[in-house]
Amino acid sequence: GDWSVLSERKVRSGDIILVHAGLYKGDRMRYSEPTGLDFDGTYHLTAKGTAQRPIVIRAAGDGEVIFDGDGAHTLFNVMAADHHIFEGLTIRNADIAFQAGLKDVAGAKGLTVRDCRIEDVGVAVNAQFAGSHDFLISDNIMLGRDDRHRLLGWYNPGIYGGNRLKSYHAVKVYGAGHVVRHNYIAYFHDGISVCTHGSPDSDPADRASSIDFYNNDIHLMADDFIESDGGVHNIRVMRNRGVNAGQCGLSAQPVYGGPAYFIRNVVYHVPTGCGLKFNVKPTGMVLYHNTMITEALPGDTYANTHMRNNLFLGTDTPGRAVFRFTNATAYSTFDYNGYRLNPQ
Repeated sequence: GDWSVLSERKVRSGDIILVHAGLYKGDRMRYSEPTGLDFDGTYHLTAKGTAQRPIVIRAAGDGEVIFDGDGAHTLFNVMAADHHIFEGLTIRNADIAFQAGLKDVAGAKGLTVRDCRIEDVGVAVNAQFAGSHDFLISDNIMLGRDDRHRLLGWYNPGIYGGNRLKSYHAVKVYGAGHVVRHNYIAYFHDGISVCTHGSPDSDPADRASSIDFYNNDIHLMADDFIESDGGVHNIRVMRNRGVNAGQCGLSAQPVYGGPAYFIRNVVYHVPTGCGLKFNVKPTGMVLYHNTMITEALPGDTYANTHMRNNLFLGTDTPGRAVFRFTNATAYSTFDYNGYRLNPQ
């Protein structure tokens, strides 16, 4: 209730909070609710950890720990909570599981979410603040609310109609030094994305750079598997597998200079033929050793792009090109790639 703000904060940098097995679900429509989640249902975490002494919220190991959001918009607001680690938890039934940053507002630093199961959510981790850095999102299962039995796109979707945004994205980040790895992601609009901020900030420290998306397994997206959109320097998309995307596979819409590396990714079944979404005139993409079991049809001109040892395998769609060389510069290169042509 209103009186609960009078209590002193007890959490300090370096604390480890062990959560015992059970279901933790507040009744946000009950005044003076024991968990302090009256009305909005959100845990607002504001204590500060450090890189050397983070604050850890971890399952105690005696059974599953379930945080149920009771339909709240946001369950954990960590925009003011630097260097927090969430580990081994099940989080469900909220529009946003972790709200970690909003563009031009505020955002966390050093957030870690690992070994968690995040299900029945609209967004798993949202982090769109340019000043955020050094997130680790690792070894999680993230399950959205979208149709699990149909591949529904949103643009020209066909007889079932456009996909609704029941679940938006699993992970979206901006800033520098983030790692998103070893996650299983399914049933969202987008899988893993760099937040598209527009023109990069004049301060290099506030640009999307040194970001790694690797070894993620992504299934059934209404839009794209992975988006490097808005990325600036050293965006690395490596060894990911994407199966079933309603619109496009790997996106660079745009990349501001690069390099943005796409290495050893597998993309399977993108019926639109948009395996690579190079739109809004991106520049500086490097593609090595990828396998595209779809057509890869960039929709715009792109510059300073280099491709080696990729396989572009068509889907036997008559008359559809397998790749589109829409070069804006003479110094892009396409060597040692393999193409399996469609009929005609």
